[in-house]
Amino acid sequence: MKGFKDFIDEPVDLQEQKLKAEDYEAAIVIGWYKNNGKKFDVKTSGVNPAVYKMLQKEKAALKAGQLIAAAIAKKFGNKNAKAEQYGRAKSSLTSFWSSYGATDTTPKTDILIGNKRLSLKIGMAQLMSGGPAESKATFFAALKATPSLKKSEEFKKANKTFDGFVTSTLAPGKLRPIIKKGDNPVVNAAEKAHKDCMRDLGALFEKSEKFKIAFAREAMSGYEKYGRASNSAAEFMVVANHSGTSVTIQKVDDDKYCKKIANAMKLQARFKTSGRTSKAAVTKANPKGKTGEYNFWSVVSLIVDSMEGQKEDYSNEWYGSLDEGIIDVIKTKVKSLFSKVIDKAKSYIQSGVSKLMKFLGAEPDISVKRFIKF
Repeated sequence: MKGFKDFIDEPVDLQEQKLKAEDYEAAIVIGWYKNNGKKFDVKTSGVNPAVYKMLQKEKAALKAGQLIAAAIAKKFGNKNAKAEQYGRAKSSLTSFWSSYGATDTTPKTDILIGNKRLSLKIGMAQLMSGGPAESKATFFAALKATPSLKKSEEFKKANKTFDGFVTSTLAPGKLRPIIKKGDNPVVNAAEKAHKDCMRDLGALFEKSEKFKIAFAREAMSGYEKYGRASNSAAEFMVVANHSGTSVTIQKVDDDKYCKKIANAMKLQARFKTSGRTSKAAVTKANPKGKTGEYNFWSVVSLIVDSMEGQKEDYSNEWYGSLDEGIIDVIKTKVKSLFSKVIDKAKSYIQSGVSKLMKFLGAEPDISVKRFIKF
């Protein structure tokens, strides 16, 4: 058992925090060719040359890529197939999808190996994070599996909430203070729409498990978005930990698996932001040309802990629609933890040194709403 000092001084593995999911996709493609003794060509691999260069210094990530690639080869027996990172490929939307005004063409397929279309999920994974049009298209795609729901009050309420979402809008500064101040009518109206969406779409999920499963399946696959036969629509979910030592591969058409994901996913409607830059603002002290302004828009997200409680970077997203923000939850939990630690320490000190030493051998283990595990 670890002692208290070990817990405090234990080094943190920053690799999984600084690397993005797409970096692991690249590592898998690189690992695929290395495992099979074939020459890797960055020009035809779909891997960004800058990412390839960066990964040469990330030995643990490259090793993880090899392990995940080996698991894929074992599953499909397709060692001679060509592997390609597919996230930057050009995609065409179906007319159904475009009819809702959706324009995002990012493929659901992250890695294409032969004819196997794979979506990679590592740690805390987002099944979707779509703006108003993307969310509404997903909503009506799921409705295809449950057309009778159109007559329900739950459907009418949920459908109406999307009308209150905001598309890209400019804020003079960070959004959090604006939300807290509460005097911006656009932000206030969108905040209400976010809360209504989580309540009403959640009620629709409760009313129809079939609808919830169809919603999750479309978010994972993009079958209605791109067409079932498109290379941009993912057929398989590759779920792995950051070390590549644990890998599972599931078919999106597996109803049992989709039900499991649907029941585990966390629905959120919130703002997403991005800092605005301008060439005119570029100086030696401000090389990126940050203006201090932020674009913000509404999104619906489905988040699920794909395998293990990993810490992900959500610093550019504001969970203003939640009763408690993630940071507030962490602060509360940590404050509570240390309050208990101090109280417990006092009681042990009062009852003798031997019990204090026993206390110092304890190993804390905290979970916070499935987002972070300490």
